[in-house]
Amino acid sequence: MLNYYLKKRALLKLFTGMMLLPLIISCVDDNFKEEEALKELMATVSSEFTVADGAELTFVDLSFGVSSRVWTFPGGIPETSTEPAVNVAFQEEGEVQPTLEITYFDGTKEVKTFDITVFPVLIADFEPSATRIKVGESITFTDASIGSPTSWSWEFPSGNPAISTEQNPTVTFNINQPVEVMLTITRSADGNEVSETKMVQIGPPELILNGDFENGAVVGWQTWNGDAFPYDGIEIPGANGTATSSSFTYTDTWSFAQIISRDFADYKVSLEPGKDYILSMYVKAGADGVSLGTFRVVNHLPEWSGACQACVEEGYTEYYPNGSSVSGIPFVLTTDWQQVSIQITIPDDGVLRTNAFPDIIFGADVTTKVFIDEISLKVVD
Repeated sequence: MLNYYLKKRALLKLFTGMMLLPLIISCVDDNFKEEEALKELMATVSSEFTVADGAELTFVDLSFGVSSRVWTFPGGIPETSTEPAVNVAFQEEGEVQPTLEITYFDGTKEVKTFDITVFPVLIADFEPSATRIKVGESITFTDASIGSPTSWSWEFPSGNPAISTEQNPTVTFNINQPVEVMLTITRSADGNEVSETKMVQIGPPELILNGDFENGAVVGWQTWNGDAFPYDGIEIPGANGTATSSSFTYTDTWSFAQIISRDFADYKVSLEPGKDYILSMYVKAGADGVSLGTFRVVNHLPEWSGACQACVEEGYTEYYPNGSSVSGIPFVLTTDWQQVSIQITIPDDGVLRTNAFPDIIFGADVTTKVFIDEISLKVVD
């Protein structure tokens, strides 16, 4: 009886196996078909253009059924790779055709080619026909950019015109100041944009502008009225369109209030023999009764001065307005901003003058604020 059941079980097992065999074969065949259906080359690149300046493109293989791959990047760094994703930099401009060769699980191969444009580096540059002109004169700005720009955008603060899209514009300037000119170039093919700035000087340059006070502090000045007095006020707004100015409070018991910048090495100014210079500033008072009694240039470099650092000592000399030592002085302050200006001449004697500074002396019979802005010393063209 036992043998009967064992034989029956064995026959059933064999029969069942024979019945399942076609199903198993069918499943294996379906898997092979599925794998074969998943053979597909898919690859991308982050951009179809780049710049020959070390910028990288990212190539990514997204293919199905891959057994192995080989990337080839002519002129690239790296030149080849077997990784699924790789960053590549091209150093030479031109058209390049990287390739991806895929070997599938069944030994078949497929190749994809990419068309990449490598643009030259875009560099903005220009040449002004002059870097220093007189007020009212013009400068032609010639584009010297490289990298095949397609558009130009210029900015000329205080210029006429103030902006331009010409490649080589000519601009007139009617204000005495240094001007920062900006050129922005664009290349339409890749949208790349870069800028360059250069300075041009309109009119005589400032040898000293320690009185613009735009940094929000009074620095580089010393005071005297028989003793030092506070000169540290910052006022809003300033004169002549500036944001801030300086101030101190004059007390009616004082005989005078003197401001100089003799002992500061960072603000030393040299005067050339035979040259003329203009000293100017803006002043006003909080009340009537204030006058500017002395406004001159002094050169003095004593051995004990903070401006004398292993220097050759220079004696004390004063330079007053041309024509008369009291020309335009005393200057009466009002409650509105006024500019006071003098022109001096330095003797053509070959004498060294390396520590020139404004000497400013006020007098008053009232207690009030005195406001100062834009103290300037410049050579006459």
